[in-house]
Amino acid sequence: MPLGDCALASRQRVPREPVTTGSREFRFYVSKAPEINKRFAGKHVAIIGDRIVASGKSPLEVYKRAKRSHPKSRPLLAYVPKRDTLVL
Repeated sequence: MPLGDCALASRQRVPREPVTTGSREFRFYVSKAPEINKRFAGKHVAIIGDRIVASGKSPLEVYKRAKRSHPKSRPLLAYVPKRDTLVL
């Protein structure tokens, strides 16, 4: 039976492109890092386009708020470390 005739074929999702280092969101994060690090230290942020659309302590809550306000967009989630965090 061809895949197109299968009942499950219509339910399969088309894979989306992942948010990558070349994405608009990542470039925004890098270009605004000093301001973001100062304002959002110790929090998770959700970035869509060139805006931070949600922030908070829980990554799941931040994601949910971002999707609620921008249901068709795919946010980039990032944790902004505190000043005294050493990342190796």
